Formats: sequence, C-alpha cells, structure tokens
Amino acid sequence: MESHDSLVSNTLYQLAEQNDLIVFIFDPDTKQFLYLSPAFEQIFDRSREGLLYTDLFSLLDADDQSYLEEAYQKLLSGEDNPTGEANKNLEFRIALADETIKWLQVKPLLITDQHHTRLITGTAEDITARRHYIELESRHANKKNAILQILSHDLAGPLATIQSLSSVISTAIQSYKNEDISRLIDLITQTSKRSIKIIRDFIEQEFLESAESDLVKTRVNLVEIVGQMLEEMQRSEQYLQKTFHFTHSDPTIYAVIDEVKFVQIINNLLSNAIKFTSDDGVITVSIDDNEQTDTIRLTVKDNGIGIPEKYHASLFDKFTKARRPGLRKEVTVGLGMSIIKTIVEWHQGKIWFESKENAGSTFFVEIPRYGAYHK
Repeated sequence: MESHDSLVSNTLYQLAEQNDLIVFIFDPDTKQFLYLSPAFEQIFDRSREGLLYTDLFSLLDADDQSYLEEAYQKLLSGEDNPTGEANKNLEFRIALADETIKWLQVKPLLITDQHHTRLITGTAEDITARRHYIELESRHANKKNAILQILSHDLAGPLATIQSLSSVISTAIQSYKNEDISRLIDLITQTSKRSIKIIRDFIEQEFLESAESDLVKTRVNLVEIVGQMLEEMQRSEQYLQKTFHFTHSDPTIYAVIDEVKFVQIINNLLSNAIKFTSDDGVITVSIDDNEQTDTIRLTVKDNGIGIPEKYHASLFDKFTKARRPGLRKEVTVGLGMSIIKTIVEWHQGKIWFESKENAGSTFFVEIPRYGAYHK
C-alpha cells in the first residue's frame, strides 16, 4: 500500500512539474508556499524560491487587491464552498517588473484534515491572450450592434413606409385600370416587403446565435463595457436622433459575467428604447454597485411611448402579444425579451420593469457581483 501511495504521489509531482499550469500548495497560517511548480517562473519571470504571500500581493493591480483579499477570506471561512468544491474563475491582474500586465485565473481549494490543519491548493493559469481575444470580440460586437440599430431604424423603417404607401397608391389607382402602373406599384410593394424580411431575418439570426451559445464567464469592468457600447451609440446619435446618457456609482464596477451575452442584454434593452422613443428623446443607462447586498443593478430608462398595461404580464413570454413594431416600423424579434430574461437568470439575476403609456419605460437588471462562483 505504501509503495502504491508513493507511486501516486510521485506521479502527481511529475505531472505538476511538467504542467503549463501553476500548481501550488499554500499554508494560510504561515503565509508560505509549500510548493510551486516550475510554470510559476515562466509566467511571473522570477524565482519561486522563498516566495511569500506578501510578495505576490504587491504585484496585484490596485483594483483587484480588495477583490482577491475578499475571495481569500471567504475561502478560509468556507462561505463560498460549503461542499468543499473548488472556487471557479478567480480572475485578476498582476504587474510584472517590466510593467507587463497579465491576467491570471486561479482555482483554489481549501483542504482541512482531522487535526484542523489547513492548506490551500489549486492551479493558476495565464489567461492574458484569452482576455485580449474576448475584449477584441466584444469591441467588434459593439460596433456590429450599433450598425444593426441603424440598419433597423433608418433602413427597415423607411422601407416599411414605402410598402404602406405603395399599397395605398395601388388601391387608389385601381379605377384607372392601367396594368403597367399597377405592375410597377406591385413591384415596389413586393421589393419593399422582401427587403424588410431580409433585414428582419438577419437581425433575428444574429440575436439568436449569440444567445444560444454556451456561457463563458469572465471578470470584467461593467462600466468600461457599457461605456464602450454607449460610445458607439453616441457616434450614431445623428442617425438615431436620440440622446444617450451614462451614469455609474463608481468608475470601476466588476462582475463575473459572460461578456458577449451580457452585451446582448444591454443591446436588446437599448434597441427597444430606441424603437419606442420619439426623435429627440433621451435614453439613460445607469450602473450601480450595492456592496451591502453584493449585487449590481443595470438600469435602462427612456422617455418614449411606454408599454400598455395590458402587455405588462406577458412581456417576457415567448412569442409575446406585446410584440410591436417601432415608431418607424422597425423590425422586432418576438423571442427577444424571453431570451434576455433567460440570459439574466443564467447569471443568477433578475429583470423587471416600470412603464406607463406616454411616460416612458425603465428596465432593471440585477445580478450578483460574483455569481460565477456559485454556478
């Protein structure tokens, strides 16, 4: 049995020594690392010998120090993982000696024996390249969403008007019995109808594809993400003919979310606000961090036409009867609010709204700051 245990221990040691992940064993009582695999030196570009907890803490980005200290205390208390499961996706930045910034993802596990001896073990991975890819993808998604808003607002709307007017003209000229003119009017009607369908199908497909993929949660600054989205919208103010405002309780509000999907939530709420707010209207987005409840609240408010009370109860239903074309006949995806509610719930959050006809609408999305740890 002893030889078997020795073989297992030796095998695990060799695996850790050759792994690209940092494997560590940390004593929280002495604040010393009992083991650090060679991958540490590759990622941190410094020796692992005699490394102390304070040495690493000094490398942390200032915005991440309180976050990691809070996660560390929760781990020691067993508050975050009463079943003994490893915490997930502790993500933070470190600043190396050459001022290079790296993102690390740490998965720690607290181990306690019958003598109440405590050790923290786990792995750490350099996810810098992955973070850069996600950020780049998010920026492209923001640009795409802004273009889609213009496409829906300034192209589909006029096309719908042309379709309606051509139908009126077609009825008005029936008494003339001019087949050539009737054929031309019918061509205008059918071309407008097909063009609107192409736009609707494209926007709907883009929306559904982004919503149906698996969740990939990372720790992001929501203020920065939403700010980038609003910048794209503000650049389009002359086309959308709306004014956008952005407020936040703190310049850095971090949450563990699927960035691409959360952007879809915000984009859908903004899209509805744009469609149901008259020209020269005002749309305000707010983010508030409630440290007492460990929640973050996103608010999207407009001074548009509001939602009739008869639609309030069914707004989040699939194929809801609350589905309406925008003020300029912009296209609407019937599954939109239903999917948005699902994505919010995937983040262990909730969504609700307040609205009165001709008095605007306000949508609220509330999520836990560290929801991914309990997923």
